[in-house]
Amino acid sequence: MSSSGDDRDCNKISRRSFLGHTALVVLPALCGGCKDDRSAVVSLPFVANNAIVIPLDGYPELAEVGGSIVGQADGLANPIVIVHVEAGRFAVLDAICTHMHCTVAYNALNLTLDCPCHNSSYEVDGTVIAGPAPRPLRAYAASSDGADLTILLA
Repeated sequence: MSSSGDDRDCNKISRRSFLGHTALVVLPALCGGCKDDRSAVVSLPFVANNAIVIPLDGYPELAEVGGSIVGQADGLANPIVIVHVEAGRFAVLDAICTHMHCTVAYNALNLTLDCPCHNSSYEVDGTVIAGPAPRPLRAYAASSDGADLTILLA
């Protein structure tokens, strides 16, 4: 039979082991908003002649005013955010926050583009309305004929 001291030794856990295992559980929960979630980025048509032509029937999220997507086109370095701001008018901006390069998302409730990492916020024209973002988002000219959305990149 073993002594009670031996039983305690086999159930002991070192401080380093405890902290390491705790960190594996706690840090992902604390940093849930710190990640740059690219799973929500959709594929867009490729860039041709310094423009992207998007068939609106292929992106139902953009059908209604207030709808938005974050998309990546082959030939464009960064993803873009597209927001249907009013009937027939779209705002298109670089989707990478100017602070720490996280991907912004459209907030239809506040009519803003918000960064999930450090709470920067932008107007739909790209203007910074809450920091720490140091610069506005780059805006692109866009026009729609009702069937297609054409984004000019130059």
